[in-house]
Amino acid sequence: MPYDPAKHHRQSIRLKGHDYASGGTYFVTICAHREAGNIFADAAAKEVVQQCWQEIPAHFPQVELGEFVVMPDHVHGILSMAPVAAKNLSPDRAKNVSPIREKGSRPCGTSRTLGSVVRGFKVGVTKQLRPKGSEKKIWHRNYYEMIVRSAEAEEKIATYIRMNPWKCVQNLGSGLRGIGNPALWHAEKLGVLCSRNAPPVGAKDFSPIPLPEAAVYLGGWHSPKEKEILDWLLEKGKSIIACPAWGIGAGEVRAKYLSPLQENRLLILEMHNRDGDLAAAEQRNRFVIEQADALFTPHVTPGGMLDRLLKENK
Repeated sequence: MPYDPAKHHRQSIRLKGHDYASGGTYFVTICAHREAGNIFADAAAKEVVQQCWQEIPAHFPQVELGEFVVMPDHVHGILSMAPVAAKNLSPDRAKNVSPIREKGSRPCGTSRTLGSVVRGFKVGVTKQLRPKGSEKKIWHRNYYEMIVRSAEAEEKIATYIRMNPWKCVQNLGSGLRGIGNPALWHAEKLGVLCSRNAPPVGAKDFSPIPLPEAAVYLGGWHSPKEKEILDWLLEKGKSIIACPAWGIGAGEVRAKYLSPLQENRLLILEMHNRDGDLAAAEQRNRFVIEQADALFTPHVTPGGMLDRLLKENK
């Protein structure tokens, strides 16, 4: 399908005005493609990823590696890059620098930016993990990065990577931020929405009505029925994206979310409007409707706010 900006909303997540060829330290997150699933949970695949990461300086001598971790469907790492002007590379040095490149990219040795480093790493992993003759996708098309502006910030991020990778705030593009597993954002998402006056069901005998199977369940989880469904999903070990009416600081995370975050099956998004009023609730519901690949609406009050939003988005 050709790219349609009105539908696909693909916007660059690189920082405008920043010179990525001038060096610097970056915290990067690279996600597996939704088709690959938890590909790096396999020990052999994880070893390939780790090996390709360690080999980056052999292809890009200006890069120094920092803390790194492989999660089941994404990786976190710190890269420090010295400024290198490709035009000033001597022929001998250029001959020794041969980063793997994707089809259609610049010739080897001419691009020394963060993007070229990430691209070379991704291609190296893909060549080893994708079966010969297969078109299976290993990586999501983009990557996420945060500029690390001080030694103190780098040590703080390195500690997070070592201890609790889910605590690192990820920039997901278009001003959207979150904590948890960023790879969930690229999976097929089932939006769950239910009007506030839906008949409640006791938690002990709750069986979603029936709840369709989905790779990831997306919701604000605000109405009583939505909260019941969320509790069931958490208990059953499902993958969830939450859009709560509170911030994403580690101190604000609800206790019931801690285990799912550590188990790599939860992403908590930061909403721009975190008020508890109806206007904010409407914005969150609209967000779920717009971002979900499909919707599950077990109860919609005729003439209510949710009913209106659904009709607007048909």
